[in-house]
Formats: sequence, structure tokens, C-alpha cells
Amino acid sequence: MSEDKNIIVKMAYLYVQSGEWYKAIEEYKKLLAMDPEDAHVFNMMGDAYAKKEDDQDSFDAYMTARGIYSKQGNFAKVSSIEKKIQKLNTGRMDLKRRHVFESVTKTLEADRMAAEGNPEEAAAYYLKLIEAEPINFSYREKLASLYLENAQVAEAVEQLRAIADIHLEAGRLDKAQAMADQMAEMDPEGYDTLKLLGELADRKGDQDTLSRVYDRLSRVAYGAGHLDEAKMAVEKAIASGHQGLRPLHAKILAELRLSAEAKKEFELLLADNPEDESLVAQLLSLEEDLKDWNAAFTHASLLTARYPEDAALQGRLARILIQVGKKNEATQIYLKQAGAYLKEGKMDAVLGIFDQILAYEPDHLDILKKKAELYLKLGKKAETINAYKQFQKALDQKKMSEESRKIGMIINKLSGLK
Repeated sequence: MSEDKNIIVKMAYLYVQSGEWYKAIEEYKKLLAMDPEDAHVFNMMGDAYAKKEDDQDSFDAYMTARGIYSKQGNFAKVSSIEKKIQKLNTGRMDLKRRHVFESVTKTLEADRMAAEGNPEEAAAYYLKLIEAEPINFSYREKLASLYLENAQVAEAVEQLRAIADIHLEAGRLDKAQAMADQMAEMDPEGYDTLKLLGELADRKGDQDTLSRVYDRLSRVAYGAGHLDEAKMAVEKAIASGHQGLRPLHAKILAELRLSAEAKKEFELLLADNPEDESLVAQLLSLEEDLKDWNAAFTHASLLTARYPEDAALQGRLARILIQVGKKNEATQIYLKQAGAYLKEGKMDAVLGIFDQILAYEPDHLDILKKKAELYLKLGKKAETINAYKQFQKALDQKKMSEESRKIGMIINKLSGLK
């Protein structure tokens, strides 16, 4: 066989030397029957067709050679063949090959820009080509390669994802998978990569891959703020056995303001982990949001018993006590806080506490009196007079005329002061 091949090669060479191009082509066909992946032979066949001005067949031979050299990574040969392709006459080609020829030559123009050190111009050129021909995969693949060469991973992944989406829409799962595999090499933990891998696993019914990918996707989507996507992913992962993702699921539900669903999830988690204070705190927030005041009272009381010095927590308990009708208990908490602020000299904070109490108990005589006296101590004449007037009004409503008369005297005295 080797001897026959040598003879064919010699005969092809002799036909080329004598200008018998079609006879040379017949010898090339014999060689390709022996080795259909011989890019060199396809290249020479393209030359022979070009000599006979058979540009259509020449283009086909060159394109085959170009593809084989490209797979081999022999880009010098690829470049050499592309220059030959540019010299062909499209007038001698059918419409389909003209479109392919135009695509190749436009790609070469973008490649030239990139080679000259203008990757941004090349990318812009490709984007225009894609806009004109959105389903031309070659433009997107070349643009993805250009982006990757310039460390623009996200942009490269975006182009591959666009190709994958087109394949998915057409039901070409294997081709979409090929794009997903490339994306996984570039950005294995990327949101778009994981989303595509998950969708493909879902469509193929590949439960092992689905479980693994949706576990990762739920965390990545949540971290990126894609809450709806995170919810979908975490629920699929949990359904496939990832029970450890239940706390994340509950948190996502809460952030999506699906408070009732989140509350049920946190209650289940708390039943399994009764000592987990973070779950109690999450439940408390949800119960406040849902205005489930009795449940909120239970959990607020639990937390304040454990952290009695936490002023913010005490304040929350006081507000909840008001909602469940325990106003006296709420007032006691507020008064304790006011006393602490008074010792620290935080008078504005004390006045704020008084106003909180008066908001739900506007005729609380002791608080009205304390408020007026504090303003007096602070030397705020107008505020003091106004506070005493509120105190006097409450006294009148309670038919406490003698006390009201005395407060009136104070008001008159203050009003006469300069």
C-alpha cells in the first residue's frame, strides 16, 4: 500500500508540473481515499481547482483543509489557506458557498484587527456581524475566543451561552452540551455555566448531575442576588436529597418576602434544632412581618431572657407587648430603658422613650409629668410649657381639678418669664 501511495504522489506531482490539473485532482482523490484527514492533500487539491478557475470546488477543498489544520492547532497553515480563500472569485460559486465565503472573509477582517493589536475594534466588528446574523455560530465562537485571549471570561461565556440557547431551542442537546462543557472549562462556578448545566441535566433526566449542579447553582445564584433562580435551584437540589440546603431555602423565601412559606420552613428547622438561636431570631422577624404577635411574643421573650441587656431586643419585646395588649409590661421595659439613658446623660433618648409610651397611652400622667419636668431641667421654655399643657389636659379629662390648677400656675409662671 505504501508503494502504491508513493506512485500516486509522484503521478500527482508530474500532472501538476505539466499543468494537467484534473488528472492531478484524480490522484489527490485516490490519496484521500487512503487518508481522508490529510489536510495537505486537500490544500493541494484546492490549488489545482483554483488553477482551473473552478472556485467552488477549490473553496470546498480549502475549507476542509482549513478545518483539519485548525483541529491540529496548525494556525500558520490555517492563515496561509485563508489568504488563498480570499483570492477566490465568488462569482463562480453558488449562493450557499457565497454566504460561507463572506463569513470567512469577514472573520479574517476581524482577525486582522486583533492581530494588529486592536482587540476592541475586532470585538466591535464581530458584534456588528452577530447583529446582522445572530445565528451565525462561527462569529460568536470567534468572538468568544477573542474575549478569552484578552481575559474577558464573562464576555466569552456570554457568547457560548447564546449559541447553547439556540441549540436548546432547536432540541440539539448534544451541541448545547458541547457549549456547556466549554463554558465549564472557562468559568466552572459561573452563574450562566451552572444554569445551563442544570437545564441540560434536567432535560436529559441526569439526576446525579442535576443534584450536584443545582446544589452549586443555588449558592451562586443566591450570592449574585438572583433570588428567584436561587429558589428554583435550591428546591430542585433539596428534592434530589440535599437536605443541608434547607436553611438556605428558608432564607431565600424570607428575602423574597414569602413570609408564610419561610415561617413554616424555619419552624421545621427549629423543631430539629431547638437550641439554634439564629433560627429563633429569623422566626421572630417573620412573625413580626406577618403580625403573628402571639408567636412573636413567645420568641421575643425567649431571646430577651437569654440576653436581658440587649436594648434593641428589649425594645422589640416592648412593641410586641403593646400588640398583645400587655401595655403595662411594655411601659416597664421603656421606663427601665429611660432610666439607663438618663444615667448616661442621653436626654434626647429619654424624651424619645417618653414619646413612645405616650403614643399608645397618651394620658399616662406619670410620663406626661416626667416629660415636662425633663424639659424644664433642660431649660427649654417653649417645650416645657407645651408639655405641661398636655399634662394639664390629661388631668382635666380625669377630673383632677386641684392638680390641674397647680399645673396651670406653673404654666402661667413660665409664660411670664423672659
